[in-house]
Amino acid sequence: MTTSTHILRPAGYCHCGAVQVDLELSKAPDELRLRACQCGFCRPRGVRTIADSEGRAIIRASGPGALNRYRFGLRLADYLLCANCGTYVAAVQPDERPIAVVNVGGLGVPEFEGREPEPVNYANETPDERLARRRSYWMPIDIVHPATSGKAA
Repeated sequence: MTTSTHILRPAGYCHCGAVQVDLELSKAPDELRLRACQCGFCRPRGVRTIADSEGRAIIRASGPGALNRYRFGLRLADYLLCANCGTYVAAVQPDERPIAVVNVGGLGVPEFEGREPEPVNYANETPDERLARRRSYWMPIDIVHPATSGKAA
């Protein structure tokens, strides 16, 4: 990972404020691809995601029970939802080093507002292709629960 040059702290919050996301980006926000997945989970929610493989995302949850994990489809990633307000925060691929895309639309990250996202459709990917794409694009992530001062992936 390179040294981050654009630190957004906090970058955004879920609707109720129980989950905060910080972004440490290697590029300016307007240089990152903003994507709108067209799957049955993301499209109805108006999801707009970003990732920076040379940056890092930090999810700060108000406590150990603040995030719910949901898996669907190929079951290759955990979709993190605020347990209180239901905001979709990020998709995390549990890997040797967890990686993720962050839903900047749902978190209200101002640096990405007003931009038209690129529609993407991953329905024809094999599981191996999907994992490889994510490993090349998604960003390292830390999930922190301040109440316990620990990390959970």
